[in-house]
Amino acid sequence: MNPDVRSDTIPAELEQSCAREPIHLLGTVQSYGFLMVVDLASRCIIQVSAGIMPHWPGLEGAEALLSRPLSDWVAPVEGADSVAEPLDIASLPESHLVALRWRPRFEQTAHAAGPGQVESMASQWECLGHRRGELALLEWLPVNGCDDEVQRQNQVFADFGEVIARLRRAAGLDSFFDECVKVIQEVCAFDRTMIYRFLPDGCGEVVAEHTGPGYDPKYVGLRFPASDVPAQARTLYLTNKLRVLADVEASMDALVPPTLPGGEPLDQSHCILRGLSPVHLSYLRNMGVRATMTLSIVCEGKLWGLIACHHHQPRTPPYQIREGMRQVCELLAEIANMRIEALSHLETVHQRITLDRLLNQFHQALIQDGDIPSVLDVWLPRLLSAFNASNLGVQIGTLAYVGGTGARHGSTHQILDEVGSRLDIQSRSPSVHMVDDLLTSEQRSLRFLPEAAGLLLAQRYADDIIFCFLTRQEVVREVRWGGQPAKELVALPDGQVRLEPRRSFAVWQQSVRGHSDRWHQMDADALQNLLRILSEVDKLQSNRKMQETLHWRAHHDHLTGLYNRRAMEDEVSRRLEDGQYNTALMLLDLDHFKKINDTYGHETGDQVLQQLSLRLKAVMREFDLLARLGGDEFMLLLQIPHPSPAIALTFAERLHQAVATPFAINGQQLRLGISVGIAIPPGHGRTVSELLRHADLALYQAKSLGRSRSVVFEMAMAENQLDYYLLERDLNEAVDRNQLSLVFQPKVDLITRKVVGLEALVRWNHPTRGQNTPGAFIPIAENSDQIIHIDRWVIRNTIAEQARRHASGLTMLPIAINLSIADILSPNLVTYFTELLKEYKVPAAALEIEVTESCFMRQLSQTQGVLRALNEKGISTTLDDFGTGFSSLSYLRQLPLQCLKIDQSFTASMLEDANAEKLTQAIVAMGNALKMTIVAEGVETREQMHWLLAHGCHIGQGYYFSPPVPSEDVMQVIERIEIRLAA
Repeated sequence: MNPDVRSDTIPAELEQSCAREPIHLLGTVQSYGFLMVVDLASRCIIQVSAGIMPHWPGLEGAEALLSRPLSDWVAPVEGADSVAEPLDIASLPESHLVALRWRPRFEQTAHAAGPGQVESMASQWECLGHRRGELALLEWLPVNGCDDEVQRQNQVFADFGEVIARLRRAAGLDSFFDECVKVIQEVCAFDRTMIYRFLPDGCGEVVAEHTGPGYDPKYVGLRFPASDVPAQARTLYLTNKLRVLADVEASMDALVPPTLPGGEPLDQSHCILRGLSPVHLSYLRNMGVRATMTLSIVCEGKLWGLIACHHHQPRTPPYQIREGMRQVCELLAEIANMRIEALSHLETVHQRITLDRLLNQFHQALIQDGDIPSVLDVWLPRLLSAFNASNLGVQIGTLAYVGGTGARHGSTHQILDEVGSRLDIQSRSPSVHMVDDLLTSEQRSLRFLPEAAGLLLAQRYADDIIFCFLTRQEVVREVRWGGQPAKELVALPDGQVRLEPRRSFAVWQQSVRGHSDRWHQMDADALQNLLRILSEVDKLQSNRKMQETLHWRAHHDHLTGLYNRRAMEDEVSRRLEDGQYNTALMLLDLDHFKKINDTYGHETGDQVLQQLSLRLKAVMREFDLLARLGGDEFMLLLQIPHPSPAIALTFAERLHQAVATPFAINGQQLRLGISVGIAIPPGHGRTVSELLRHADLALYQAKSLGRSRSVVFEMAMAENQLDYYLLERDLNEAVDRNQLSLVFQPKVDLITRKVVGLEALVRWNHPTRGQNTPGAFIPIAENSDQIIHIDRWVIRNTIAEQARRHASGLTMLPIAINLSIADILSPNLVTYFTELLKEYKVPAAALEIEVTESCFMRQLSQTQGVLRALNEKGISTTLDDFGTGFSSLSYLRQLPLQCLKIDQSFTASMLEDANAEKLTQAIVAMGNALKMTIVAEGVETREQMHWLLAHGCHIGQGYYFSPPVPSEDVMQVIERIEIRLAA
């Protein structure tokens, strides 16, 4: 009931007390019949209605039946089917009434009447029985009737097929309601038949009405407050779906004795003769009603409404509702239940299909366009129309959108913040909040959407709470009530007070303000679907942008925008495999570029490389290819008509001329030259690796001749590879001769400023060449299969170092080890780790394994299995140099990785290059979203450290903290780092 309608003169406690009245335990029976209560165990009558005496000839008092066997007073009808036990009361149902072919044994008391007369009197009663626990309740109703009424009811049975057909022909709910009340009025012959539907707020509304001759409809379209049908009455309508009151003015018969032997009242929930409360009888008298029949309409297990039949004369014999007619009415009510359910479902399905079709079309438009705000702008009128809404808002991550025709005060973010304050922040499940009365109080209204009377708010959880909302504007309704819903207080003789129903049902009109049209579950489901679509498309677009960015990064050099080594090698390989030998492969190096970096800094060096790439591109033709391989090394694939060193050298001269003009960098005029090595297929090779190796030899020759010149490969240059082979031979003996050593570089927690781990790096102390970094010999080791021996040496010595630290009482910080693809694919790697850890008594958590993207890109499933096995042993795994390879999100999701290391090329350029900064920020965000630890390599400045910390990367490694140091210096370096950072 609308709160504006409740009478403030009635105490709420009193109204609630009246609503709790146990109307199924009143202990009264309608006087046109009588009731017997039988104990199943003793089969004796233990309770009867006091009004039995007028119906039972010769009975001096109701007490005469008590404690007597049922068989003394009741007998089966002669001619009935034989049963094992003539009066079988134990098998009576509990949930409904059944007609029993029994008769009262009037001959026990009516001695004055003759046998035929007694038998005739007994045949004028029907018995309806049901069971309540260990009791059998037998209700006796008169069956005598006038010939016209019997003939009318028989005609109803004959025409019942057509009656059902009429109900089936109704195409919509409104037409069905009208036809339904018409049919039921014709069948039951009551003066007035109505369909009363319960509304969500508890009130009811008469949606259809039909009357007999001489009466006009007067209740259709009127509302009645919830208190007119209190909660306990609704509960009874669910359990007892047919209710008959034969005469409002007839007195009610009490039960004898008033209570059962145990002192509890009789439960009359299923009794058709059950009496009514005085309040209900007064209500009906005030309406001018003399007899009623009520049928329940139950849809999906809930009380949807009632079919209420009113008559202005008693419906007692000979015009009572007989058993057959009651069954017909119950069947009509069941048909109404099913038809209302089906038609409501059809309407809902049609609306749902319309909404779903619109959302599917909207989804396709989003996928094709990808720009959610712009697509929303185009589709907003259709979406708002479909939802009958005035505003729509969305917040998904960084996506913030509010649009519509309703008034808006404030920015988009202010509106979203205000609506978002109504979210259930504890919930992680999709949910919808529906409100249609925002304007009924100032506390409920939205300050930034002042016209919104209704709010539909859908939320989901995807890394964080996301939500979408709709608003509706106020709809002022003129509600017609069936009388002003105010009640009077009546003092009872015992000093108690009860509510008396209103006396007038004259139409009372009320303006209801502050509300919008009601939201339905269909609206909620559709909005939740819209939020899901927007979330999926937003995630798809974010992933697509990140994939495109990472894909571009995988194939391009981030500094110059040129192809990188991998993309260039792939393209050259494709052309060579297709037999396209009309090319020349050129390797270019800037002469003395290191001096520029050392003199002017890396920022100036980067600007030189960027200007150089622009000059080279200006010389190229559209079908030539240019790539930066790394540092100051470039690769150019020149398309020529046929293999010719002269043409290649001529074009190379144009490259020299392009570089000859001074480079203007930060006010400096820098003169540079380039050296070019050229290899021409097929004579100089038929594969990328052969051409690159020979072009590299030619480039080496150009530098040896004084630089700033071009050299075409000749076979004699290959002899200079001897030095390479000698180095490879020495490397084969490096492990056995104990020429390798380990250095350790600290990893620092940027929040606590503490060292939280180390990375083990290998060095080669060549007897004649001196100290070699991994970049000088690891590629040789990988090509000569020595890499596994080196990896195993590093593993054993790292574990031994951890054991020494533990024995010395030092903190055992985790040490990271770099593994090659060859070692990962070796068959006994996990066993090797297990045995060494057991041998040195070092916990697995003291180690970390770092792998590069090239490892898992070659052998994904095998790498996945090895890393998972290491994880199961307790060894964590890290992806090293992230961003320099393909960087596929699908690989990251499939591999068991706990840590992501950002390549130092990002760290070095992120503060100078906006694109590099965005990429670095994207990688950090992605790693955090995947719940991975993020480590940044190559931290060289305080500014880099602060940027990483501010953007969510909490572990750094680089020369800003410390270069790699021998094991004996580690503790001193750690102490120095922590003291410096703490200061």
